[in-house]
Amino acid sequence: MNKIFLWIVLAVIILGLLLILLNTRMGQSGDAPVPADNSVSAPVKPAPPVAQPPLPVTPGTPADGEKLAAAGVKPSPAAVERGFAFETGEETPATAESPAPASPGTTPLTAAAHDEKAPAAAPAAPAAPAEVKKAEKPAPKPQPAPNPQPAPKNQTITNFVVFVRDGGATIRLDASSPIRFKHLELTSPSRVVVDLHGTWKLSEPGVPKGEMVKDVRLGKKGSDTRIVIDLHAKAKTRYILTKGKKRLDIRLDKTK
Repeated sequence: MNKIFLWIVLAVIILGLLLILLNTRMGQSGDAPVPADNSVSAPVKPAPPVAQPPLPVTPGTPADGEKLAAAGVKPSPAAVERGFAFETGEETPATAESPAPASPGTTPLTAAAHDEKAPAAAPAAPAAPAEVKKAEKPAPKPQPAPNPQPAPKNQTITNFVVFVRDGGATIRLDASSPIRFKHLELTSPSRVVVDLHGTWKLSEPGVPKGEMVKDVRLGKKGSDTRIVIDLHAKAKTRYILTKGKKRLDIRLDKTK
């Protein structure tokens, strides 16, 4: 780090010496010898300016300017500022380009004409259409629940029997009209509940001894007829309707 700093200082010193040497040489070359003038002239007082009438303005031509330039007449700075080309007393003002006369039958373009040709302003963007609110559809009216068909009168279970078989049992009901029912399996204790829609005439069947069915009981559940099948153990239950739904087989099988 110190070496880098020393190199930078050395480079700055060398650059400063080169700049000093260059300025010295330029100063020596710029000092030109001034010739000695031994003649002493008395100071001359300038004469008071005399007001002169303005000279008539005569426009000059490029040819006149060339002749005067050839004769060695040079323009003065005042004459150039005032517009004189040469010190001849004639004023040659800078001629501005005048518009060419319009030909007959044509009219000069005016600001109004330019305005007419100017491109028309861009049309305003159309306003965004207002959002049309969609008509909200009225909520559908809840449909009334269909009334259950009344149970036919004089419904009778003509055959109510319990079959014992290996690995389970079957309870069969034969009816005088189609059977509509609901079922439910319960535990503690295990039992199967079947509700027959409507009032039915039936009597409790005999229950043979077996490993599945313990007892069959009859009862009422509102306007329905209830059948309760008590079981020795939990069983796999299937409900099978046959013969035009006039026979219901309740199959009870042991669970593995």
